[in-house]
Amino acid sequence: MGVLSMSVRILTVNAGDDLLRDIPKRAAHQDLTVEHVPAELAAQAAESEYPLILADLHQPELCDADLIRELRHSRPHQKVLAVCSRGDADAIAAMLRQHAFGLLIRPLTPQRVREAIELALVARDWEDDIELISGSSQWLQLRLRCKMEAAERAVQMFRELQGDLPEDEHEELTTAFRELLMNGIEHGGGGDPRKSLWVNYVVTKGALVFYIRDPGPGFSMTGLKHAAISNPQGSLEHTNVREEKGIRPGGFGILLAKNMADELIYSERGNEVILIKHRRSRHAASENAESGNVAP
Repeated sequence: MGVLSMSVRILTVNAGDDLLRDIPKRAAHQDLTVEHVPAELAAQAAESEYPLILADLHQPELCDADLIRELRHSRPHQKVLAVCSRGDADAIAAMLRQHAFGLLIRPLTPQRVREAIELALVARDWEDDIELISGSSQWLQLRLRCKMEAAERAVQMFRELQGDLPEDEHEELTTAFRELLMNGIEHGGGGDPRKSLWVNYVVTKGALVFYIRDPGPGFSMTGLKHAAISNPQGSLEHTNVREEKGIRPGGFGILLAKNMADELIYSERGNEVILIKHRRSRHAASENAESGNVAP
């Protein structure tokens, strides 16, 4: 993602975090002018034109729907990034129901704030890119337009989820999800924003599961000569195939996802994929450690 090169003015509402109060310095954005208002002045301030508003909701539970609705009342197309404390699928669902652009979950870091701001500022025609079909703490279903911008926005949301995975495993899972999402948009949907793909995120006691269905005709693993997964032992033969076919450099998506997930399962047609990250073994190990047992 590129660095912003032009001066822009954004608004923070109810900023209760030092990082939000000093975004240009702490988030390495010297080109941002940040104005701050308390929640009681939010509606009045939002009447002015801002390319982005960060709303600090200060809610330990769900996103504050009233504040987001209030910020978008005068300007229905206003981009709002919600900042809250609850990092689960319910928070994403609540944010999407109020048509916020995205969310940030505490504790914040300069990098995550910077990336979320950049993503929001460059987005165009974004309001129909992601549709909430169903949302609960255990099952989230979304429809995405086949646009790279929609994929990046969905990835940013899921990266904010606070499960019980270690940080490195959480990042690997998010990266694997991104690769599969990009493949579905590029190869299944042809990058055509008139087409859509479906994303389901399911949380069980034993696993975190992504299910993605793209609108394409599917594929066969044996026909993926342009992909790294079809070339054994680290061969880069697929790069020559991609060059011959005029396909952009890459081809590592499925291989990356397979290496980063515990299970990767494709449907017979190949336009549906399930990505699974197990939690059971980690819980069992924790219980063994607490009881003094040593896992074999």
